[in-house]
Amino acid sequence: MLKHRRMFYILTAAAVLAIILTGCSSKEGETFKVFDKSSGIVYQGMIEAKEVSINSKIPGRIVKLHVKEGTEVKAGDLLVEISSDELRAKEAQMVALVESAKAAYDAARGQVKAANALLQKAVNGAREQEVAQAKAYYELMVKTYDRVERLYEKGAVSEQKRDEVKTQMEIARQKYDMAEEGARSEDISSAEALLYQAKAMEQAAKEKVEQAKAGLEEVRAYLKDTKITSPINGVVTELNSDEGELVSTGMSIATVTDLENVWIEVNVKENELDKITLGQEVNIKVPAFSQEVFKGKVVRINKKPDFAVKRATNDNGSFDVVSFGVKIDIDDKGKTLRPGMTAFVQFPY
Repeated sequence: MLKHRRMFYILTAAAVLAIILTGCSSKEGETFKVFDKSSGIVYQGMIEAKEVSINSKIPGRIVKLHVKEGTEVKAGDLLVEISSDELRAKEAQMVALVESAKAAYDAARGQVKAANALLQKAVNGAREQEVAQAKAYYELMVKTYDRVERLYEKGAVSEQKRDEVKTQMEIARQKYDMAEEGARSEDISSAEALLYQAKAMEQAAKEKVEQAKAGLEEVRAYLKDTKITSPINGVVTELNSDEGELVSTGMSIATVTDLENVWIEVNVKENELDKITLGQEVNIKVPAFSQEVFKGKVVRINKKPDFAVKRATNDNGSFDVVSFGVKIDIDDKGKTLRPGMTAFVQFPY
């Protein structure tokens, strides 16, 4: 965009020269006088400022515009709200999924604990009352599994639930057998296998919890994006959408401009560049404020040229003269200047 602006300056150079020599009318009945070139070189430029296009990361309908054109905002101020009903429903769904995954993980941890206890019994042996307890528990688990199996056949419980009860029944059976027969090497091996299986189920359940949490965090990140805030301090200089309007991802909703820091970039011919230095103070005139002279300072001189123009340089012929971009920060404490205004810069001798 800056390149196009600079080319615009070249195409209008003749008109600018006429303005400098004859002046121009800034207000009705009032002539705008440009700087006297005998006091310093003069270039035309355009007021520029940092502008940020405000857009949405998600598609949706604008439910609330919190600003109007001309509203001053600070970084972080709420500008626009996008509809979030679908995301709220998705959030509730993901919360339920997280709770379900946590419950399955707690059950899996309980199975690991039971398998650990079984292994210890296999190693240490069991007392008489423990045999009776093991038998009672095993018989209870057999009945429980039979009920769950019937419910599973009817589709009333999930396959995962049936498998969990079956694992618990197998653990109870092993515990009872070991308590009744005493520890054998194959019993210990079997208990170790059950413990390994229980730990694998625990790990799988834990991963599902993490996946569910990640999904919930993603939805909440999208929900956060439904409230669009200003990234900078500035003024809302343009509104492109209205409340109730559908917006798509990346569509510009508004523009926020930082009017506290405005600058001009002019293109200085190479044969006049030696008259300009970093930090040099300059004078600035703007037709919109014909009676005022603004102050500025050179803050950047480009290291490479921007373009060249054919210009006669001596009596024997002509050659291309390149130009270099020079940026000037403007001291505009009154915050009166606006991007796009024409400005004339004088670099005093």
